[in-house]
Formats: sequence, structure tokens, C-alpha cells
Amino acid sequence: MKKINAYFISDLHLATHPGPEEMEQQDKFIKFINEIRSDLTHLFIVGDLFDFWFEYKNVIPKMYFQFLYLFRKLTDQGVEIHYLAGNHDFALGTFFDEELNISTHLDTYIFELADKKFYLYHGDGVAKKDIAYRFLKRILRNKTNQKLFRWLHPDWGIPFAKFVSGSSRKYTNQLNLERDESDYIEFAEQKFEEGYDYVLMGHRHNPLKHNKDGHTYINLGDWITLFSYAVFDGEQLDLKFLNPDNASKKV
Repeated sequence: MKKINAYFISDLHLATHPGPEEMEQQDKFIKFINEIRSDLTHLFIVGDLFDFWFEYKNVIPKMYFQFLYLFRKLTDQGVEIHYLAGNHDFALGTFFDEELNISTHLDTYIFELADKKFYLYHGDGVAKKDIAYRFLKRILRNKTNQKLFRWLHPDWGIPFAKFVSGSSRKYTNQLNLERDESDYIEFAEQKFEEGYDYVLMGHRHNPLKHNKDGHTYINLGDWITLFSYAVFDGEQLDLKFLNPDNASKKV
């Protein structure tokens, strides 16, 4: 039986805007996946893979093709992939499940692996003062509103979605500048009391590892500046950085 080698990533925000930095980010991600793919058993994408994702019935944005193809190759080789919706994943439909064999989850994903109980959530809305976003989330996830949005031609809908996504990113970044992790740590510790061994979230763009009484909470950071991720080898869960020097740069 193949040894467990599970990777967790969040907040890549791929295809944010064209340019050298974007291309460098994409190249790093593709190279990273190709380097680990021979030993990879599980890949958990904990929200905001793309800077926006809205699923039309018959249209997929062309700028995502190389990543979707890469994921299909991974599932074809037997890698188990799970994709959680984040605040930039406006509407996950059936495409990932039916065409890429990727399991999608609209909010949380709870599972057991090697006798450890995991709780995964993107983390949007956890901050107690983020009341406005929790209201907006209900609007964006509303099935009727999503159906109405699909009436827009993709040449209009996609640019508009990117605009909304950019505004959301600026709002979230402003909140994250405060670097107050207390609400997230409190949330994770509540999950520890419910019996979860590991809690993993994203959204904060601030990689963090917090241990308590044999339980671990990890915030996955991002793949924009720090390129951080987590790895579970069947025995322990670790927070890692593509460039170890980046660990000293986090706030």
C-alpha cells in the first residue's frame, strides 16, 4: 500500500492579472506539483484556487485550461483531490466532480486519514467582526442569484466577476493586515474540543501553526508571496514553505 503523502494548499488566486509576476507564480505551482506528483496521494485545495471561479453551464474560462488539465492528469494517476469553496469561488457546479474527478465541498470538509480526524474550512466569515461578508456570502451563494448571473454572456460576466473578485480581495487584505489571529485560534480550539485532531484553514494569507494538547491548527497562508503549504505523512502534520527563507518573512 502506498505511503500517505497528503498536501494542503490554499489561496493561490491564479489568473489574478496578466504579467511577469503572475507567470512566475503559475510556473512555480506547476513545477511544484510535478515535483511531488510521483509520491502524492491526496491533494486538498482549501479555497481560492483561482482569483474567481463561476461555473457556467457550457463555458470554462480559457486562462484556467493548463491547471484543469494538470489536475485531471493527477486524478487519472490515482491522486485523490478535494476542492473546498472559498470566498473567490463564487459557484462550484458539477464540472470538477464530473470532468476532473475532483470532489468539491461548498463549506467544510471533515474526514479521517490514518486514524486522525481532520476539519477543513476556507475560513471566510470566521472573524467575528466580519459581519458584512457573512451577509454578502449568502447573496453570492444564493442559487437564484447565481442562475440570474448565468444569463450574462461570459464575455460580460467573467470581467464583471473579476472586478468583484478584486474588490473582495482588497477588502480581505485590509482586514488581514491587522494580523489578529485570535478568532481563528479560538475557532480551531473549539474544534479540538469536538474531537478533531487537525484543523486547517486559509483565507488569512498568514501561515500559522498552533498546537494545543496534541491537536494542531494550521493556516495555510498563500501562494502569492510566501508559497506555504502543509503536508501530512500519515504520522504528523507540518507547515512548510516552498522557499524556507520565506518562513522568516511572515508577520
